[in-house]
Amino acid sequence: MPIYVSADECKGCKLCIPACPYGAIDYEQGKAAHVVTAKCHGCGGCVAECPHNAITQMHFTDAQILAQIHALLADKPEEKILAFRCHWCSYGGADLAGTSHFEYSANERGLRVMCSARLDSDFIYEAFRLGAGAVLFSGCHPQDCHYITGQPVGAARAERLLSAFEKMGMTPGRFRIEWISAAEGDKYARVVNEMQALLDAIPRDKLMDEIEELRPTMEKRARRMREV
Repeated sequence: MPIYVSADECKGCKLCIPACPYGAIDYEQGKAAHVVTAKCHGCGGCVAECPHNAITQMHFTDAQILAQIHALLADKPEEKILAFRCHWCSYGGADLAGTSHFEYSANERGLRVMCSARLDSDFIYEAFRLGAGAVLFSGCHPQDCHYITGQPVGAARAERLLSAFEKMGMTPGRFRIEWISAAEGDKYARVVNEMQALLDAIPRDKLMDEIEELRPTMEKRARRMREV
């Protein structure tokens, strides 16, 4: 998917450069970063790393992904399991779970990105700000990543999120990280069902209190996304 950098928004922080598995980002001091189209494979890792909303991935823009998050959590969000899936693996695993007729919770709501590296931390914060009961951060196994080192970039970001949520006092398991291949439909179904069992075990009043208690923090951390 084509990726471009806004010269007006780029601040020259260079955080996007190590996030690219293909060395597709050029930077010259005093100028905006530049994506070399011939090298770019469209994983979107640089987009998620940019703290200034300066990089856009066509067809998977921040605004488009946010619109999906809002739509999927518009009704009774506390009952929903929002599942972020990478196109090449966990999305295929979810598809296989369906075609294989594996039973899993009807409260799951799936959202596709090209790579787990595309999963901006603020997408997760925004989901919890909206009141999501649980969020699944999923993608390829490290050795299977279509974008070579995209998965490690996503995994490092996911682990930082997990640590942050633990410090906030979030119930363990409401945010879950899983690496699921396109051949693991059974695993996808099992993970979703385990997350549903966790939500079922939390008294509703306790869950709602936790959501409201954490909402101001999520609001603060997701503020950049509402500038999109």
